[in-house]
Amino acid sequence: MKTLIYLFLALAVVGSLAMLSIDVAALLGFTFGSGLLIHFLVPGLFVVWIPTIFVMNALTKDFKQKEIWRAALRGCPPWMRRTLWIIFGYACVGFFALPFLYGGGMDSAANKSRSMSAVLLSFYMISAAVFYSATRLKRFDDSRHCLNGHHMSPLAKFCEECGAPAASSLHSQE
Repeated sequence: MKTLIYLFLALAVVGSLAMLSIDVAALLGFTFGSGLLIHFLVPGLFVVWIPTIFVMNALTKDFKQKEIWRAALRGCPPWMRRTLWIIFGYACVGFFALPFLYGGGMDSAANKSRSMSAVLLSFYMISAAVFYSATRLKRFDDSRHCLNGHHMSPLAKFCEECGAPAASSLHSQE
């Protein structure tokens, strides 16, 4: 199972890097071949996104709906979670606002390439973050202890047994 997760993680990272390069090139005005590459990478998104759904369901099955993202990304370092949300915000702005700010609406090849690559980048990045979290989950969940040494649940800020705060760990909760 871990081998498959690492395989999908690698595919998601490659897709993320490809989409990032297309997006940067489109921002610089280079769109030659990006449409063909985007059409090639769209099916690749489904290759990683369907397993992402199953892994995310497994990561979040014991958590409330409002904690789904914290639960799914609890194995990620803080910088990765922040980067994911920044890229997601950029994709929203890039899809709805940038085509009109740069002029030409969606008729421009650069605007089409920029908006599509931003949206696809966010989905590839979500997949990469979920798979990375799944690879770190066992080690991360086992390392959660309070200041008194009691084992704590993954998202708890205070010990369920004694009420002491969580001891600092490799990845601090935000």
